[in-house]
Amino acid sequence: MELQYFFIIASVITFLFVIKKIQKHGLDIDDAIVWILWAILLLVISIFPQIPIWISNEIGFMSTSNFIFCLFIFFLYIMLFNQNAQISKLKEKQKELVQKLSIKDYEDMKRDNK
Repeated sequence: MELQYFFIIASVITFLFVIKKIQKHGLDIDDAIVWILWAILLLVISIFPQIPIWISNEIGFMSTSNFIFCLFIFFLYIMLFNQNAQISKLKEKQKELVQKLSIKDYEDMKRDNK
């Protein structure tokens, strides 16, 4: 029962924190949607604990808390993968910008030497 209250509070705090970050332009809408959906899912499974109990029994977990923690870990892996994809894109963009800047500097230096 205490775990249920903890998850309800955590989901409400997460939801409010994400909304605050969106308002201050500190979080992209794409990233915020995932966090809002996660907060809603956490709230639903906190209010209706029979859902995770049933799912954990069907899948074969020894306890519901193990299922919840496994769900958290899965969510974190998804977030980590998403962030790695974004980092890869940013590295590629940075590489392109450095190459373009180097070419521009080279052309400027070549033009100044004439």
